[in-house]
Amino acid sequence: MAEGVGEEKKKFSIWDLPDVPMGQLPPYLELQRSRVSCNKDAPIHIESIQYSGAYASMGIDNSSQLDRFSNNFRVEVVRLNEDDMEFDMIGIDAAIANSFRRILIAELPTMAIEKVLIANNTSIIQDKVLAHRLGLVPIRVDPRLFDYLSAK
Repeated sequence: MAEGVGEEKKKFSIWDLPDVPMGQLPPYLELQRSRVSCNKDAPIHIESIQYSGAYASMGIDNSSQLDRFSNNFRVEVVRLNEDDMEFDMIGIDAAIANSFRRILIAELPTMAIEKVLIANNTSIIQDKVLAHRLGLVPIRVDPRLFDYLSAK
């Protein structure tokens, strides 16, 4: 017998939902507003709601305020040694945390393969694709130990 055949669906009513006090979001909305969840396919709830009146009907002020941000934002250092640092930024929007991550990546000196000479490629991958992929491989080395050729 097919699932759902012969079964009567229970009707859903908005009045069956539990009461949420004014000035407080329901738990599922608070999780969507304040957390980024990682699913097996992709992260969800990554967008932030910028409109200040989004939750006005529930008595919630969603506007950005500097004093509220400065009271809630903190950085906790998880691990720190000579070569690397791991930290948590708490109380910050996911988009701002991502932009901070991009700034850090852009400012760190890195090295990669730039020019590739392929003599005899017998693989299925084209020379240009192979050279491009080699350039994407990060090289863990101190760039200060190398001399750079000037463009003369």
